[in-house]
Amino acid sequence: MSRQPITAVCFDAFGTLIGYNGRRINPYRRLVQSEPGQKAERLPFLTRDVGIEVFAEELGLSHLVPVIRHELVEELAGVQLFPEVAQALRKLRATGKRVAVCSNLAQEYGQVVRQLLPGLDSYVLSYEVGAAKPDPVIYSAVCEALGSRPRDVLFIGDSKRCDLQGPQAFGMQARWLDRSAGQTLLDALEGVL
Repeated sequence: MSRQPITAVCFDAFGTLIGYNGRRINPYRRLVQSEPGQKAERLPFLTRDVGIEVFAEELGLSHLVPVIRHELVEELAGVQLFPEVAQALRKLRATGKRVAVCSNLAQEYGQVVRQLLPGLDSYVLSYEVGAAKPDPVIYSAVCEALGSRPRDVLFIGDSKRCDLQGPQAFGMQARWLDRSAGQTLLDALEGVL
């Protein structure tokens, strides 16, 4: 149970609200490690508002773009909301809480998040903000977008580092959703709905 009133709830996207119906392909892995011993930095993929072609060109890997595009289409076609998400969001709305999503994403994933989760009060996506969780900048953007003080926002997600410890360090309330232990979003929202 929360000690302070909650006026808004912010969710992580993948692993929390959205799952993979099929296998996770992770097309960007081809750019992160294209050759043995060569590893590109992952953070720019999440914090720059540019498409995969730009990253591939910068890394001298433009020849991989057709394969990566094919994998992206396949992966994005296999994403869906977890079964209880629609019900949980309806219940939150009925309580008058503002609802946001905050996720570390590459640009290609943003449109799918917005399509699967239409009508939220805010979408705070790392590639648009220029910062990725657990950077305090992104949590600040959440609070600003929701018009809420950090202590009035509950953050829920499946990463202890990014969705529990990061928001708590910023002054938000936070809960970890452990789907591997059978928890659902309704469990994580206990006492809020």
